[in-house]
Amino acid sequence: MSREDDLSFLAPPGEVADWRMVATFDAAAEAGLFEQLPATPAQVASRLGLDERAVRILLGALSVWGVVEKHAGRYSMHPDWSCDQGEAATLRHHARVLRTWSTQLGDRLRGTPPSPSKIPPERRRLWLEALAASAREQAPLVVETCLKRFPNVRRVLDLGGGHGEHARAFARRGLSVMLQDTEPTVELLKESELPSSGVELFAGDFFEVLPNAQFDLVLCAGVTHTYDGERNRLLYRRIASILASGGGLAIITFLPEQDPRASIFAVQMLAVSAGGDAHKEIKYREWLEAEGYRAPEIRHLSNTANFLLLTSRR
Repeated sequence: MSREDDLSFLAPPGEVADWRMVATFDAAAEAGLFEQLPATPAQVASRLGLDERAVRILLGALSVWGVVEKHAGRYSMHPDWSCDQGEAATLRHHARVLRTWSTQLGDRLRGTPPSPSKIPPERRRLWLEALAASAREQAPLVVETCLKRFPNVRRVLDLGGGHGEHARAFARRGLSVMLQDTEPTVELLKESELPSSGVELFAGDFFEVLPNAQFDLVLCAGVTHTYDGERNRLLYRRIASILASGGGLAIITFLPEQDPRASIFAVQMLAVSAGGDAHKEIKYREWLEAEGYRAPEIRHLSNTANFLLLTSRR
């Protein structure tokens, strides 16, 4: 496994990471096994208060996938295992997706909606790290494409910006940037370096409150596919109230007509949301037009399954 491999659950068909490795890696990481290496299974178990047999079996399996290696009874990280913090978070998020699908999809088929649940801070942090790893490479292209389409942008709102990679990339261009997300997410972002990079944070549900300001560009990355058409139309209507004259709206999402991985992503939306989906391009066009926006221009974010929709008020 190398950094060129896609460790996410959205890897192209035939290239997805072995689910057995994903589950085993997540269990070992959550227990803190890797931080104890190099060591014998007995040493790891003693230090962490774990079952020695379980530690031995997990480390043995992980050696098969090249995550760790064994010499003279001691395990250490394999020198060819080049998995940084973001990629490790991606693997662990992949494991949670597997758990969610295996436990929730049957309920969805029977018409049972997902139950609202509070995400623990550590799990939320892991999720944001996985999203950041995915967005880090595409963020400069998103910024460049948005500014080419809307060259007079000075003030940007990253709505539902979560991980902050897009907000950070806009701030690097010398723009005034605000990121809005839910209070639990913003509290985690306050602990990061994002505020010191020039990004202003604003906490609140964007269906209830928006910043009291006008923006030249509003970016919705990874937001619109979590809602149904009614909620999307409401969101576009609310965004219109904070768009400056000539301002633009940019949407990053999946389009099933353009990339088959969107249909795989739709399964995740089915599992975790009440109305989310990989909506078709025609639906975005209908919703935007109904709320007074121009027909969106569509750009593919190369080497990803994501597409950028660019529009403005009529």
